[in-house]
Amino acid sequence: MRDRDKMQRGREVPIWLKSLDLVRDELRGMHFPRTVDEGVYQCAELSAVSMELFKEEIRKSSGARNEATVERETCRLMAHFSRSNERWIDIRMKERVASKGQ
Repeated sequence: MRDRDKMQRGREVPIWLKSLDLVRDELRGMHFPRTVDEGVYQCAELSAVSMELFKEEIRKSSGARNEATVERETCRLMAHFSRSNERWIDIRMKERVASKGQ
């Protein structure tokens, strides 16, 4: 009886393998860069588009009409995000060091 149970378990398909077809189908629709240059170009293009969307949102929310005000607010927010990210990294590094010391 136990040997039969082991054989049954051996035939069961792992969870990750069950969804492999779904993942493969999703990836077929994706376009991955063929070269490093193409990848860098796509990254730069996405960054430029996201920055324009960010500035557009600042224009809408602040009601700023001139570009200098939008640029100043963009720089202020980017500096704020950078400081927040640095604080987050510092906290996580301290937590990692503390957990390794235990």
